Amino acid sequence: MTRAVRSRNWKTVGIALLIAAFCIFSYRWYASRRIIGGIETVNVGGATIAIRALTGYCNELDRDFFSPLERSDPSRYVIAVSAPCRNLTAFKTGTASRLQKYMVWSLGPTDSGTPTKLPADITRSGFANDTAEAQKKIDLAEIASEVAKNGSKIGIIDEGLIDREVDAVYEAAVLSGDNGGTVKIVACVTGIAEIHHLGLWITAYDDFRSSASFSELLASVKPLMHAALSDNTDN
Repeated sequence: MTRAVRSRNWKTVGIALLIAAFCIFSYRWYASRRIIGGIETVNVGGATIAIRALTGYCNELDRDFFSPLERSDPSRYVIAVSAPCRNLTAFKTGTASRLQKYMVWSLGPTDSGTPTKLPADITRSGFANDTAEAQKKIDLAEIASEVAKNGSKIGIIDEGLIDREVDAVYEAAVLSGDNGGTVKIVACVTGIAEIHHLGLWITAYDDFRSSASFSELLASVKPLMHAALSDNTDN
């Protein structure tokens, strides 16, 4: 009897392990499927930055297109804007007044309009450590109450660190801005890492709905950051 019970227990454990392995494999496959295969390159200050896009997204590399984004934050040097292809086309042709969901690739900080090179001896993990230590952690459970309390004020409602990997840091922020006389609340998640001795920022934006908005945006930024770290190996 005891032997039979043990046998059933081991079978249960074995099935659970198989299910767990399948889930991990499925997640990795799903994450990899979010990245299209093509690589585009941007030349900045003597460095060539390789970028990709999520499946169904297109990258815009024309600086005349996203110059307004640069003016909104002069400390960042925008190198690409990415959005669902249909939405991006509609926005560029004037049939859509705004991009609701989009991503911005940028470098910084800037010095006289060009990205500042990081110290030659800095490592990716060292850069991630320094960036993480400079940020407070954000409590996503309190975001809804912060929005309810400060949502009518123009500016940053809350921001902070939400995730950390060996070579990358992920921050979140809730922004409140004037959208033609109405207040628009936007959620954003930024992945930050060292690429070719430059600070790379990949920021995903979307209309704020709840704290779940950050999980969705983080799931978009992470595969792009992982690809950027892999595609842009330092010399």
